Amino acid sequence: MYVVSVFEHSLKLELALATLEEARVTASDILAIPLRKPCPNRSLPVDPYNTDGFNLFPVACVATVSMLLGTIYGFLLYWGPILWGMIGLVAGIALGIVVERFAKKTRAIRKHRIHHADVVLLVNCNGDEAKQERVARILADHHAIGVTKL
Repeated sequence: MYVVSVFEHSLKLELALATLEEARVTASDILAIPLRKPCPNRSLPVDPYNTDGFNLFPVACVATVSMLLGTIYGFLLYWGPILWGMIGLVAGIALGIVVERFAKKTRAIRKHRIHHADVVLLVNCNGDEAKQERVARILADHHAIGVTKL
């Protein structure tokens, strides 16, 4: 009979292993299998259709609106609509880049909050039901992502 659990590779896993050894589970009965994560596909840094790279669509939208507003209000200002349209374009590109960088950082922070399973832990309980329950409780107490009994 086995107890299978999934952990993040962290101090919680090490504490769970130490607690299992204190509970008289031998090291030969414990099997820890680290999972390899595939390398993410690298993309071009400027790709308007890729959410992993730098997205030009919001930058172009903000730049267009800023240029349009600069041109409209340029009729009222001293330098004229063409120059104020160019000033609005440059300011819109700068503002769009800032907005895109901020959005990319918030997406990255949100992505890191997702739990990724890194280590699968198998514990052989040799057919002992009480030992299986005790091992499952120890693993659950050390914040395993999932625990099941086979």
